[in-house]
Amino acid sequence: MLQPLLDAKGLEPNIQLQQPLPSVANVSNLALHPVYVRTGGSGNFYDGINFRYMPYWQGAGAASGPPLQTVRDGRMGSRLINTNYHVFAPRIGIAYSPSDKWSFRAGFGIFFSAESKNSIFDLSRGMGGRTTVLVQHNYDQPTFNYTNFLNTAALPVTVPISLTWGAAQYLPDTSSLQYILNVQRTLGKSTSVEAGYSGSASRHLAHLDNENQGILSPTLSSLQRLPYPEWGASGIQYVMADASGNYNALALKLTQRFGGHLNTLLAYTFSKSLDDTSNIRGTGNDFSPQDSTCPTTCEKGPSDFNIPQRFAASILYTLPFGKGEKFLNHGGVLNQVVGGWQLSTITTLQSGGVVSTSAWDSGGTNFITNATRLNCVAGVSTLLPNNNQNGWFNPAAFTNPLAATFGTCGRNTMRGQWKGNEDVSIIKFFRIAEKRSLEFRTEMFNAPNHVELSSPNSISWGNGSSPAPSSTFGRITSTATAMRQIQFALKFNF
Repeated sequence: MLQPLLDAKGLEPNIQLQQPLPSVANVSNLALHPVYVRTGGSGNFYDGINFRYMPYWQGAGAASGPPLQTVRDGRMGSRLINTNYHVFAPRIGIAYSPSDKWSFRAGFGIFFSAESKNSIFDLSRGMGGRTTVLVQHNYDQPTFNYTNFLNTAALPVTVPISLTWGAAQYLPDTSSLQYILNVQRTLGKSTSVEAGYSGSASRHLAHLDNENQGILSPTLSSLQRLPYPEWGASGIQYVMADASGNYNALALKLTQRFGGHLNTLLAYTFSKSLDDTSNIRGTGNDFSPQDSTCPTTCEKGPSDFNIPQRFAASILYTLPFGKGEKFLNHGGVLNQVVGGWQLSTITTLQSGGVVSTSAWDSGGTNFITNATRLNCVAGVSTLLPNNNQNGWFNPAAFTNPLAATFGTCGRNTMRGQWKGNEDVSIIKFFRIAEKRSLEFRTEMFNAPNHVELSSPNSISWGNGSSPAPSSTFGRITSTATAMRQIQFALKFNF
């Protein structure tokens, strides 16, 4: 477990890893350096382990550097990550109908969710001897691999520390305060309309920072730029839970029931979702902030899942044939052939997904290369006129960042093309007895078999000496949905 050292009184952990890193390299005060803590109240850190850590600078052949600090003294207690006992999740809902035509509903609740725990389980990898060497602007092959690690004759082996996993001991569960206000009005006997506002405020969103992020410098080597060079140039992946987000939406819905045969539902949502990070295990760009000294405010932007506009239409039609219906009202074989048919469609149309640019690791600071964004050219539209799959974004609106700089484009500031889809189902009911029936369904997803394009390419590999975006930048080279899919189902109801 990677944790800050305790203070001089041994009471409070030093919060160096929970604040923006210093703006100078190689912090001289070792009390501000992180320390490797192993579970257990006493004993040698390396008890029962067949390898030893050396400081990264020593493995890289440097002449001198700070020591790698390891302890096993029970300072973390029985748990490396505190258990969240005080989780209070109230719910309240109110409904009021002044007449049979009006209905008002309001509700509030606090909901909790647990982020993927891989980032915490990753802490165990520190005892796996994993080494991945990252030097400024380039990824090197590991200097240590399974071949020589499993040479038992050489045990115990000494490995240079490299990419390290750590986490804040206090990681509150992600919470979301959700609230809604809805008004419903009936129009006649068959139609109702609804209008509603819904929103949420999310707190304690988890994110991964590089807590060994080096200062930006075009001349200094990786180790010279690091605040904690003993931990290696590939960084300290540190889990925090202090990001936030919010969602606000207006929803409209029209429902119609024409007798017992035709039901329609039309729904439209206009919304906006903003956050500092959407999901550790989400898109590659959202895995880690561009600049770990500014992991929240500098990353604030549209959520990865933000869809500003969405329209959905659902139609269910029962054919008026067979026993008890208007046409061919007969039982027996005729009813089994022409009766009991239903057709339904679901049509969706929505805004395109968000797109964030990706560049090379110009700052030499990220363990996720495409966390760095491109530069946005002021005053130039990001979209091409008459854009299509052969050219959506305007390459002239972007440049690669130069060495020792971060990109100026914001997170998730662009959007792909609108998307639409049509699903169709055909259902046939066979009445066997009063309480038994057989249901046969044919369902077609993407029934028209149209091509739905994915988001345009926004990645521009290269370096500062090659500022032009890549040849595929702005082009759409893949689809978002599969071709038409048809499935059959048979169900016996009793």
